[in-house]
Amino acid sequence: MRKKKVKTFNCSPKLSKPVVIPSRKDTLPILEEIRNEIVNRFLPVDEVVTILGVHMGQRFNVTVKHAGSAQVEQNDIDFSSFYDGGLDEVDEVPIEIYIVTNPLQDIMIIDDKGFDTIIRKVADNLAHECIHMYQYRSRDFLEVGPFYVKDDITEEEEEQLYLSDPDEINAYAHNIASELLEKANFETVKLKLTQVDKIKLEDSVNLWAYVKAFNKEINHPVMKRLLKKIYQKLVEHNKNS
Repeated sequence: MRKKKVKTFNCSPKLSKPVVIPSRKDTLPILEEIRNEIVNRFLPVDEVVTILGVHMGQRFNVTVKHAGSAQVEQNDIDFSSFYDGGLDEVDEVPIEIYIVTNPLQDIMIIDDKGFDTIIRKVADNLAHECIHMYQYRSRDFLEVGPFYVKDDITEEEEEQLYLSDPDEINAYAHNIASELLEKANFETVKLKLTQVDKIKLEDSVNLWAYVKAFNKEINHPVMKRLLKKIYQKLVEHNKNS
């Protein structure tokens, strides 16, 4: 009997290989394979993290770690991801993903809806960091961004500075397009973008975060650049669907 081929997607290709941005269609089927190991089972948090972390690390060629945050709801999992251009430049695995759980919870039970949300978060984090990889490799690892930050910067100003980075605008636009198209068709999403100050958290968590960070100032230059990029990504997603 022929052995079934294991599905993988290499998110850390060698420098000699092209960077391919994984779509949800690429990554979700791979993550679906562990649904029955996690869903509707009372499991220690550490066991859930191990199942998910080992699967992600092996199938996507990324480094996975665990962290705790009281801001994460119980029976939920959040993610924080990073791309390290320095590691990438020396041909080491440059993408690191933290599985973040509530530190006060020892046992969790995740239902099908919760699992759907979790694996979409993973898919979007992988795509986001692969976009950063593509950006850095395209400019031979040249660092760009703010060269001076004042010492007394507020938390709001720091968030706006981060979200203003052209690299982040491009990466988040990709994530936002995926989020919007999950809930509505192309024409409906285009209409939503004309009233983006009314966007809801359930429409797109990342677009909602941008709107909130810039105090609903839709004519802010950063918001204008973001919306233009989102539309470009929507067209790309629509062509590939």
